[in-house]
Parts: sequence; C-alpha cells; structure tokens
Amino acid sequence: MQGLIINTALTLTRSIQKNISLVLSFLTLFLCACSPEPSKSSLPVVAISQIVQHVSLDQERKGIMAALEAAGYIDGKTIKVIYENAQGNMSTASLIASSFASQKPTVVIAISTPSAQTLLKPMRDQQIPLVFTAVTDPLEAKLITTLEQRPEAVTGISDALMAGPQLDLIQKLIPSVKTIGIVYNAGETNSVKAVEQLQAEAASRGLTLVLATVDKSNEVIPATTKLIGDKVEAIYIPNDNTAVAAMESIVTLGKKYKMPIFAGDAGSVERGALAAQAYDRVALGREAGDLVVKILKGEKAGNLIVETSHPLVLMVNLKSAQEMGVPIPDDTKSQAKIIGDQA
Repeated sequence: MQGLIINTALTLTRSIQKNISLVLSFLTLFLCACSPEPSKSSLPVVAISQIVQHVSLDQERKGIMAALEAAGYIDGKTIKVIYENAQGNMSTASLIASSFASQKPTVVIAISTPSAQTLLKPMRDQQIPLVFTAVTDPLEAKLITTLEQRPEAVTGISDALMAGPQLDLIQKLIPSVKTIGIVYNAGETNSVKAVEQLQAEAASRGLTLVLATVDKSNEVIPATTKLIGDKVEAIYIPNDNTAVAAMESIVTLGKKYKMPIFAGDAGSVERGALAAQAYDRVALGREAGDLVVKILKGEKAGNLIVETSHPLVLMVNLKSAQEMGVPIPDDTKSQAKIIGDQA
C-alpha cells in the first residue's frame, strides 16, 4: 500500500512538472510572438562628451548639431545621438568614456581638452574615431602626433588664442595697466599652455602677470578675491573650463570692486565679462560637426587635418564696462559686437 502511494505521488509529480513545462514553453512562444525583436538599430551612433556646462561649450555643441542636421543627420531619424556631461568631475568624465567604449558608437565627439583626454585610450582600444573641439593645444595634450594626416583615428578643432590680441584689448581699454591677474586650473593642459604664452607676451610688453591657480570651481571666488586684494589692475580669464564655469560670480566681484574682468571666450561676455577677443563658438562647433559628417560618410579621421585658423570676434559688454568703471572708446564700440546696454 505504501509503495502504491509513493508511485502514485511520483506519477502525479511528473505529470505536474510536465504540465508546468508545457505551460512555460507555451508562454515563451507566446511572448516571443507578441514581443518585438530586440532592437538592432542600423542608425549610426554619435556620442558626445562635454566636461562641464557653460555657455561656450554649449554653443559648440549647438554648432555640432546644426552641422549634422544640415548634412541630413537628424537625431532619431538618420542618426542616434548620445550626450553626457561630466559637470566638471574628471571621475565622471572617465566613467562616460568607459560607457561610450562599451556602446561602440560610430564616432565620438569630445567638447574640451579633459573630455578628449579621458576618451582617447578607450576609443583607440575600440578603434572608434574621435573628434575633439574646444581644445587649445591637441599636440601638448597628446591627442595627436601632428596637425596633418596621422595614423591615429583622431581629428578636431583647436581653439588656441594668440596671446597678442588678448593683451592688445586689455591695454587698449586700460592704457595704464601694469599688472594683470589670471585665474586658471593648472590641471588643464589647455590653460597651462595659454598662460605660458601670455607670460611670454606680457614680458615683452613690460607687463606683470599675477597667477592664481584653482582645482575646482568653488575655489575660483577665493582666488579672484585674493587677486583683487593683491591690487592687480585687471583680471583675465582664459579658456579655462574650471574658471569659466564660475564666470557669473567672478563678474559679481568685478562689479563690486570696480575690477575689469576680461575673458577669452564670447560666452563669458554674454555672462557679464567686460570684453573679449574671441571665437564664434557656434561656428567652431559647426567646423567640428563638418568633420563628424565626413567620418560618417566614410572618410578616415586620421586623414582629416586639424583646423587651427579661425576669425576673432571683438565683443564688449557695455553694461559691465560701466559697472566696472571702464569707459569704452567709440572706435572700439564701432568694431565690436555689443552686449548689454549702458545704464
């Protein structure tokens, strides 16, 4: 009797297992039939990494997207665009680079020197073309070996500013100037190069540069305040991502202490800096976007020469000039793109 019960139980268990298996098989077939196939998009993927959020870099991204759209590359229709912003954090920038490498996009764009440097090795390892912009010196940053044709799958736009026009502008608007303060991040290769060039040019003019280095944006205001206390006669902010990210706060100090704040980018003038001899950042972004278009159409990144020559635009913020106590000559006004009205 006990054996019969055991055999009956085993038979019932096998029957239940068989039925469960049949049900699961049916469900699997049903779900496969009803669910769409895994997405295997044939759209080229363009990945963009930006180091921090500020007007100049945002304008470059705007120019990139405009160039892509003009060539028929529309996000969601003919390409897929992935955009990530590191918010000034290098660890985050590295994580973004690793993420991009795992996704294997068709081409990657770096907006800024730090972004390009973090992307360089992961993209090279995955053989993914890299296009950079907002990079001052791609050779010094070790992104490329030559501006001409090169073996590495890297190309882009250099935004190096000549030191001469920058100091010309400061001396034009403040003829008596002798000491100029500079705030920058010594960890940014682009900034170090720019400051070295400014120092050499300043020495040839008998000007003294007082340097204040920072590591993070929250150090910019104490550094700027110290420069004002050191009695510099003007402050210049180069194309330094760390300092530029805090531009509004720098401008506030400039207005409070009647300290002229000059910049190396147009976006900073829009945000309140007194004046700049700068590049049209949207135009630079378009140039970078044109390089991306060529790569999407089959050209090799290494065959595309790095662009270094761009026209400068003189920009003056009249409201800031008045609040910082700097009169703007009529001939400068006539040549400049004017931002803001005098109160």
